[in-house]
Amino acid sequence: MSPPTDSLVLDIVRTLEKQGVPRDSYQLGREFDPEALARLLETGGDSVEVRLEIRDVSLVVTNLGARVAESGLSSQPECPHCGLPVTAVVQLVPSHHTAYPCGCRVRGDLLE
Repeated sequence: MSPPTDSLVLDIVRTLEKQGVPRDSYQLGREFDPEALARLLETGGDSVEVRLEIRDVSLVVTNLGARVAESGLSSQPECPHCGLPVTAVVQLVPSHHTAYPCGCRVRGDLLE
């Protein structure tokens, strides 16, 4: 992993630990691609915000770091197009939101 990826992973792990999620209860590589997330945040500028849910903890990740979302998710919503559970909505530009992991285009407020 690269230094930005390492820093991002450490920040996410520390944020999860503060919420009582032990390190041995998850594998970040199975939840999302840390290197792809780091590249997205590096190239997206200040407007990119990614929402993740790991072990029932809702996180908001930006190029400034990870934080717990103000309101947790009760359950993972389904993609309105393909029906798969949506764990994150990625916004590259203000008018385009993509569901993760399926890749379908969705509303920006799908996880709110």
